[in-house]
Amino acid sequence: MRLVSKRYLKSLAILLLLISTFYIFHLNSKVKAEFSNPLKPLKNVTQIQYSLDNYPKDLINMLLLVEDQSFYSHYGVDLKEIARVIYGYLFEDKALRGASTISQQLIKNSLLSREKTLSRKSEEALMAILLEVSFEKDLILERYMNTVYLAQKGDEAFHGFASGSLFYFNKNVEDLSLEEMATLVALLKGPSYYNPDNFPERLNKRINMILSMHNKYKRIIN
Repeated sequence: MRLVSKRYLKSLAILLLLISTFYIFHLNSKVKAEFSNPLKPLKNVTQIQYSLDNYPKDLINMLLLVEDQSFYSHYGVDLKEIARVIYGYLFEDKALRGASTISQQLIKNSLLSREKTLSRKSEEALMAILLEVSFEKDLILERYMNTVYLAQKGDEAFHGFASGSLFYFNKNVEDLSLEEMATLVALLKGPSYYNPDNFPERLNKRINMILSMHNKYKRIIN
């Protein structure tokens, strides 16, 4: 009886290993297929492809300070940040906030739905790790900055900082002031929630917070 149980457990372990390997291979294929090619034009979406080198360094620093301070040191998932969020929620009575890295956000925006389930979140984390195994950090950051949703006008959506800059300020992104850069970073949190026409006070509060962080903390890139 014990021998049969050992054989059963061994067979089950091998089966689970094969399923896991196939699953990871499947996800990796999806990640490589999506990010190995240039951006495809999307219906009713305005987006401008900008090289990371052409984005202002101040804008990049604001983005990283607000969204992912450990971007250049983690491997797709920031375990330290996740631990800080959980600890703050359980022991310091802080609000439960997101701890997604830029890589995770890019995966969610490009390949996954927005449903808030454990399975979707787990898939997002695994695909973010696979993304960082196959692609350079700068390519990931560039793709994120060129595709993130920033504005809506009728049926037309505006994705990426370059198109957002033209939409809100009628300027090329490299000509923005610090306050205008902070505005675009603030709008990442929710273009509707921080709509400058409908909620100017709400938006200004977040802009001031971002500018304060930018002035206070060390630059992530120079």
